[in-house]
Amino acid sequence: MNTFFKSFFASLLAILVFCILLFLIFGGIVASVSKSLEKEAVKTEPNSVLVLDLNYDIPEQSYRNITFPNPLSRELMPSTGLNDILRAIKAAETDKNIKGIAIQMGVNTNGYATLQEVRDALFQFRKNSDKFIVSYGEMVNQSSYYLGSVADEVYVHPSGYFEFKGLAAQLSFIKGTLDKLGIRTQVFWAGEFKSATEPLRLDQMSEQNREQLRSYVGGLYQLVLEDISQSRKLSTDSLGNIAANLRAWSLKDAVAVGMLDGLLYEDEWQEVLDKKTGADETPTIGLADYTRGLAKETGNWDSQVAVIYAEGNIVDGSGEFGSIGSTSFRKLLKEVREDDEIKAVVIRINSGGGSALASDVIWREIGLLKAEKPVVVSMGDYAASGGYMMACNATKVLARPTTLTGSIGVFFILPEISGFMEDKLGITSDTVLTETHADFPSLVRATTEAETVQLQRMVDDTYMAFKQQVADGRSMDMEQVEALAKGRIWLGTTALDLGLVDALGGLQDAIEAAAELAGLESYRTTDLPKQELEFWEELMLDLSEETTTPPALETLGALMAPYNTVKSYIEHPVVRAELPYILEWK
Repeated sequence: MNTFFKSFFASLLAILVFCILLFLIFGGIVASVSKSLEKEAVKTEPNSVLVLDLNYDIPEQSYRNITFPNPLSRELMPSTGLNDILRAIKAAETDKNIKGIAIQMGVNTNGYATLQEVRDALFQFRKNSDKFIVSYGEMVNQSSYYLGSVADEVYVHPSGYFEFKGLAAQLSFIKGTLDKLGIRTQVFWAGEFKSATEPLRLDQMSEQNREQLRSYVGGLYQLVLEDISQSRKLSTDSLGNIAANLRAWSLKDAVAVGMLDGLLYEDEWQEVLDKKTGADETPTIGLADYTRGLAKETGNWDSQVAVIYAEGNIVDGSGEFGSIGSTSFRKLLKEVREDDEIKAVVIRINSGGGSALASDVIWREIGLLKAEKPVVVSMGDYAASGGYMMACNATKVLARPTTLTGSIGVFFILPEISGFMEDKLGITSDTVLTETHADFPSLVRATTEAETVQLQRMVDDTYMAFKQQVADGRSMDMEQVEALAKGRIWLGTTALDLGLVDALGGLQDAIEAAAELAGLESYRTTDLPKQELEFWEELMLDLSEETTTPPALETLGALMAPYNTVKSYIEHPVVRAELPYILEWK
């Protein structure tokens, strides 16, 4: 027995020592890899050109300190948020080592409010300095040209692609697919323009939806033409004629009509930069490297303006990365309210809404915060439905001219999947009840007439509460709110006329307005929530979310879209204050 215990404890000790050694070795490897992946600040060389390649989905806020290589595409994944893009452009104005900015045009899919925010910052860069901006691209879509046209000169590759044809908003309808699958969607909504449910119950736009989209897209297109007109010295009528008649479809024609300044190969483009900087070989610096090297903001720590970023779908609970969780966001607002060093708050909203309950939770917390210190909302691409519910309770609301806002309306969807379960999967169900409606709401049977009445009543009550929140937040009477509600979407310029917002402006305008309301002459800004991720969170995010999707999987994803849409309603059966759609521009 003694021999057994000696052997047992000796083996146990050996295992323990091995585990400790393994832990130390593994920890060393992790530290080494982490250190190698972290990038030190890159020093900007004299006569440098800052290169802006913004052909990725720009988040509102930079959320990482490390940029990992994409293991499938072997490309560095961009992570620079709008906040740091604006910061970099502003810093470049007075940076003696930066001689100008080069915009790398491409296929840009960002919203026009985001692009307009960057475009306005670039316009100020030109106005406030004697430095140049030039644009170049090979495959250039309309959104990218809208941004690139702010430059002094715009060039495209001689064999490239250039697009300028006007705007088209395209919606996809999946009712036919759901019918084939045997899935019936029981829809309840309030607001005649609240068209979020149309893809599930119609095969084309309703007249109300077509009307509001025509108004929104037409207004947006006019704003886009006006901005391009200012930069290219072409009238909006001329630009409209060029688009309507495809007079810029050929690259040579695009040069001839004044949309482009020339067609250049890459080496010739480099010569343009060399000529402007006076260097034999112009050094360039990318956005990520440049922002990493910028000095930290200085200012009064005792007088801060907190900039809180609210981006993504509004959900109940803590939420996941990329969403606005009511619990976590309420906690953040409460912490800011109780922080005596924070004198004013800017909430940057880029959201099409989500859960009506979650939006209401945040609406209430914003009201409590507003009672203690000024709260200014800055709207991004979208601040609609639940996103507008959040915004309307602020001290002051600013929108971009191209912001999509409003959509004051709600809906509830209860899928009925008994046909799918039985016909496609061979699954049936049976139920024992103690009361008539004990299994209500149910996914495997249609609602009764009495249940239908109750669901519609729930939606109507939520809609009425939403309108009252807007009335209280915007100091309107209910008749005024009713006239501009009904689930209708509005362009930022129209929202200003209707009293839904107080002024037109960008993020910096909102920060300055908040500081003015708080009576601050000296202050510093603080970005919240803090978005630094741990090493393994960074790694897992890159491996799971930022890899290139093979075409076959993209096709499969499209086929699974109807299932995923219905699945979300099954998993989260809540009343939704949600934007009717995220527009797909063509």
